[in-house]
Amino acid sequence: MDIDSPLPDQLVALIADDEDIIRTSLHRALESVGFFVLTACDGEQALRISRQYPGPIHILVSDIVMPKLGGVALCNQILLERPATKILLMSAYVSTPLNGTPFLRKPFQLDVFRRRVGEMLNLQLL
Repeated sequence: MDIDSPLPDQLVALIADDEDIIRTSLHRALESVGFFVLTACDGEQALRISRQYPGPIHILVSDIVMPKLGGVALCNQILLERPATKILLMSAYVSTPLNGTPFLRKPFQLDVFRRRVGEMLNLQLL
């Protein structure tokens, strides 16, 4: 975890996924379009990062199935503590969204991911 500081007006994303390659790919995909990106390898670490990070987190991108604290429980807690944070869940094991929460089924293309994040934040990211 490297908590530097975003530039003024830079959007901040928190990515929680237990698979290194996915976490790294999503980090690069958002960083390449100007995001300041925080990453966590499980839900507990993501919750710690969220609690330590002093600024706004505009979007949380979380896998649903993770060790220690799953994505649904993580998202519920983040929304209690940071109600303005947008949530995007993803999974290879769940095929339908939960309670209308924005969702991507793994595997997906990075341009689809960036487009979905952009839609959620009312941005053009491609």
